[in-house]
Amino acid sequence: MVNKNENNSENASILASSLEQQSRVNDFIFQSSRFRIIFCFVNLYAVLIVIVYFLVKGDLVEGINTNFVNGVFLTVLNGRTSVFLLLFVSLNLSAYYNFGFKIVCLTTIIYMLNSAVDNIVLFSDSTKIIDRPYFSAFIITRPLFVIALVGLFILHKEKAKND
Repeated sequence: MVNKNENNSENASILASSLEQQSRVNDFIFQSSRFRIIFCFVNLYAVLIVIVYFLVKGDLVEGINTNFVNGVFLTVLNGRTSVFLLLFVSLNLSAYYNFGFKIVCLTTIIYMLNSAVDNIVLFSDSTKIIDRPYFSAFIITRPLFVIALVGLFILHKEKAKND
């Protein structure tokens, strides 16, 4: 504390470097309103899928063929819902932190296409749409969900505000 000028210059350089770091951390991207609307749709769709899954798994809805739900479909559905929840959480985290969003989005698109093809190949002959009305609504609207994910993939911007 003898020489205050040296301490002040040291403090000033430390403060300047920390302010520079903070400005880099606070950079964020501005997403278009179309991206935000599609992202809200994807989140709403995913939440509804999970709610319907838990309602059917807990046997809280009527009008479903119990032989169909107790069979192979419930086993497949348990695994798919677990993987979908992981992809859904990682999609939201990557969108929030703006790190790896396109990779997670592409992975989710591939997974959704794969599960759609599996539903058509594995379960098309065994049941009718009437046997699973709650899931049929989501299976029929799955192409819309995949199109929304493709839209997110295309509309996502990676450049920061300052660049």
